[in-house]
Amino acid sequence: MSDSSIVIGGYLGLLVLGIMLWLLSKFERIKLHKVGILMDRILHHRTTRVAIILGWWWLGWHFLVNQIAR
Repeated sequence: MSDSSIVIGGYLGLLVLGIMLWLLSKFERIKLHKVGILMDRILHHRTTRVAIILGWWWLGWHFLVNQIAR
């Protein structure tokens, strides 16, 4: 098994997990909040917005720029 297939499998696993959580949040009997409500709650404070932007910047810099520069 190559490294790229492990990475692709990990991303597909995260995608499936996200879709499953999204589908579970649609049912009223299960006490999961809808994604919109959750994002409003997370992005309510300026500190979390800045942290998310910095996290995405770090992720893009280390994975995207590093691959292009090689």
